[in-house]
Amino acid sequence: MKYLRTTALALTMSAMGVTASADTPVISDVEVDADYSAYKRSNVVEVWPSLEEGLGAAISSLVEFGNGEMPVIKVELNKIAIDGDTALPDSGEINLIEGQVVVHASVDATVEKAVDDREPDVIQASPLIVTAMTGDGGAVPEGWVSGPPSEEDFYNALIGAYAVEFVNRLDLD
Repeated sequence: MKYLRTTALALTMSAMGVTASADTPVISDVEVDADYSAYKRSNVVEVWPSLEEGLGAAISSLVEFGNGEMPVIKVELNKIAIDGDTALPDSGEINLIEGQVVVHASVDATVEKAVDDREPDVIQASPLIVTAMTGDGGAVPEGWVSGPPSEEDFYNALIGAYAVEFVNRLDLD
């Protein structure tokens, strides 16, 4: 694991600089849906209104797209929080993204919804939680960057780490 070390936090990240390779998953679509209704005080939609699009774009940058016979991947977000609280501060700080990784079988574009309105079969599903943790304030290793994080740093690091871990968990063989 690598850490983005700042004076106020260390975000656990794995391979943020992933590039396309022979192991790059090929899918037909990626969808990100969010339902925070289980948390009455959640204000993530007001604070980060484009979170679904941002995560979708981050995942899309790590996969390749094929025809409609390839699997459809979905992220079902259900909790965004700061220190366990789903009521985010006005500054927008977050340190937890929680959701579900779901892979659906390919969709045959010739099947009309009127004939068969079922969702494609789920071939993989598992929970996925990414958190940011406070750093210990120790020495910064050579080659690492140190500085105070902004709200955008929290957001971008967590979105990026969630996308990388989501793609790492895909088992499309």
